[in-house]
Amino acid sequence: MSYQHPMILFVGSHEQGTELLNAVEPMGWWVYQPETANDALGMYVGFLPDVVVMDATVTPEVAEEVYFHLASIEAEPVIVLGGDSVWSDRVTHHLPADARITEIIGCVAEVTEAEWQPEASR
Repeated sequence: MSYQHPMILFVGSHEQGTELLNAVEPMGWWVYQPETANDALGMYVGFLPDVVVMDATVTPEVAEEVYFHLASIEAEPVIVLGGDSVWSDRVTHHLPADARITEIIGCVAEVTEAEWQPEASR
């Protein structure tokens, strides 16, 4: 893991991915934003991110497909944003669909053991 500068693979809306990138970029963190499930899987294999964050509410079919493939190779950690209780039994971490960016960053920091000051991402 890149403890000080985690690499995040974000599967979800471009707007939310960009918001996450803008919040973490000043800390030296990376956010990869694939456009399709195939892009996500290719980026996972190519970049070996420290954590996968998926918004299952925006693109549930893409999140489901990406999850299926990542689970087959036992990829961890995976954080899913979504209200569907099914996800809470499947992934490493589950956040509500309306989680704020600071909550997402806090969860990423926790699972990657990265240092994070909440005021640094504002």
